[in-house]
Amino acid sequence: MNILGVIPARGGSKEIPNKNLLKINGKSLIRIAIENAKKSKNINRLIFSSDSPKLIREAKKCGVEVPFIRPKQYSTDTASSFSVLRHAVNFLKKKENWEADLIVLLQPTTPFRKTKHIDNVINLLIKNKKTDAVLTIRRPDYPPHWMIEKKGIYLKSLIKN
Repeated sequence: MNILGVIPARGGSKEIPNKNLLKINGKSLIRIAIENAKKSKNINRLIFSSDSPKLIREAKKCGVEVPFIRPKQYSTDTASSFSVLRHAVNFLKKKENWEADLIVLLQPTTPFRKTKHIDNVINLLIKNKKTDAVLTIRRPDYPPHWMIEKKGIYLKSLIKN
């Protein structure tokens, strides 16, 4: 079974410039995503998708495959994760005649995701043939009424009352 891991990171983050290069314990978010994905027992191909030379350099330093520079139309604020994955899958099929049976989206902005989470999700998908997709979530370890969202320049409580 061909299981493709795709780590997407675009260069044009407006809210937090270069957010994918931010470090936790001395490692960039990109490095953390790559290292955890490389340890997966299930992923047999891992690629990095980006439009940014700076982010691509970081990914290559971490030893991950970068088969293309992501086109601009898939690197906008409005481009969906699905369009980024579809581009990667179509590129690999067209240029290398390589097809994925299962695709895993590994966003660098989820730095506390561990290899065991990746493999557990993949195993769940393989085991349950009726499931098309799995999304990981976790219960917050703080009260939900502390959650806020940004509205323009203001912060607003996520939960009313």
